[in-house]
Amino acid sequence: MPRIEKSVSVNAPVEKVFEVLQQVESFAQFLPHTRQAQVLERTDTGALVEWEVVAPGVGMPVRWKSRYTFDTATHTATMQPEGDALVKLTCEWRVEPEGAGSKLTATVDYTANVPPIFTSVAQNAVNTIIQDWLNGFKQRAEG
Repeated sequence: MPRIEKSVSVNAPVEKVFEVLQQVESFAQFLPHTRQAQVLERTDTGALVEWEVVAPGVGMPVRWKSRYTFDTATHTATMQPEGDALVKLTCEWRVEPEGAGSKLTATVDYTANVPPIFTSVAQNAVNTIIQDWLNGFKQRAEG
């Protein structure tokens, strides 16, 4: 299972960045490549989300469900896949203080159920999505 770890500095306090990570209902408005992030079920500590994301470089929509969980004590949000999907992402989004702002780190393990010939295409797509999502969260928190 490949792993991607990326970070971005955000000119906003930890609490603001973590608040943006919890705005699941509006993810499609500010996360690139995201057509839909529909909340199927909401609790005090998370949500069950149905995603539709257009894979960059491929143009093909990919759909999956994931359980999104928030931990306010550690300022982390985790995403665990639920059910079968072409691509399964297990993510941790962690917000930490950095100077006058914060640092948002994404650690992503993923499985792409694609033929071996498409493995590098899937890896590039996931890599691009995660980087663009980090920038989307950053822009939203700073805006």
